[in-house]
Amino acid sequence: MTEEPRLLGGRYQLGPVIGRGGMAEVRRARDLRLSRDVAIKQLRVDLASDPTFQARFRREAQAAAGLNHPNIVSVYDTGEEPDPHSDVHVPYIVMELVEGHTLRELLRTGRQIMPAKALEFTMGVLEALGYSHKAGIVHRDIKPANVM
Repeated sequence: MTEEPRLLGGRYQLGPVIGRGGMAEVRRARDLRLSRDVAIKQLRVDLASDPTFQARFRREAQAAAGLNHPNIVSVYDTGEEPDPHSDVHVPYIVMELVEGHTLRELLRTGRQIMPAKALEFTMGVLEALGYSHKAGIVHRDIKPANVM
């Protein structure tokens, strides 16, 4: 018997996991209200009952939601939903789904990156960081896995 797809916030149908980090996992999802695909970042269940991690996650959501730049993923919504297995309330962030590969994946192919392309990647990251720094936000986790 297949399990019914899980719905967050009454509108986001969860799909497969597309990324994991130290604090959270990211899933592809479908916004049923707006008929569009999104990415949903959820705090890991084992960290969701810790007020420190919850506060850090909420600060991240608020900071990202205040940014509007072409090189920074857009935040559409936030919420909190009880985990169906533990009943712990797990916060989530609904974001723009960016298709493609991370810089980490590209580097792991072993293919050479031409200097002009490397400069293009670097400029995109620096423009995003400059914009966020002007808004008073410091990312603190810039790495190839976080660059699309």
